[in-house]
Amino acid sequence: MKAICMSPFLIAVCYLLIAVGCKKDNPQSELVTVNGQTFGCRVNGKPFIADKWDFGNNIPPIRIRFRYSPVLQTNTLQVLAEKENQLIELWVNSPVTVGIKNLISNTLSHPTIVNPLDYGSYETFSPFREYITNNIAGGHINILVADTINQKVEGTFEFTGTDRTTGEKVTVTNGYFKKF
Repeated sequence: MKAICMSPFLIAVCYLLIAVGCKKDNPQSELVTVNGQTFGCRVNGKPFIADKWDFGNNIPPIRIRFRYSPVLQTNTLQVLAEKENQLIELWVNSPVTVGIKNLISNTLSHPTIVNPLDYGSYETFSPFREYITNNIAGGHINILVADTINQKVEGTFEFTGTDRTTGEKVTVTNGYFKKF
């Protein structure tokens, strides 16, 4: 008799556990992969889906590249992702190694400065606005894999960018990038 009474209780508990387990938010759905490069994040809590492909010039919406300077003998990392009227850029100076890179410097973005300090930025084109990290509202990039020889890299990031003219802020969270 006791086993019969426990059965409905166990069924109810199992059903509850399954229902709760299925309601998990899946951040992976925000990721986009193009040509072996993956990128995804949220801007002010909304998914940023890189989808702007310049077919005329064959420029994909995601570009993760190491920029080697033979003169300076440096290897910087540049991550670009474009969506409609928006761009996210991450810049990490040499040496690009595994670990956390803090984005806490006042700098201008590339190519305004040839070799800027590490930064994260979010831009809109119409109207033009650049929200870039600074020493007050910065962020970080956590590089998980860094292989500059084989051009492989993986990392996570988050930052708060500030518009220099208005002081308005944009928060970028749940950031992920990978090139393999």
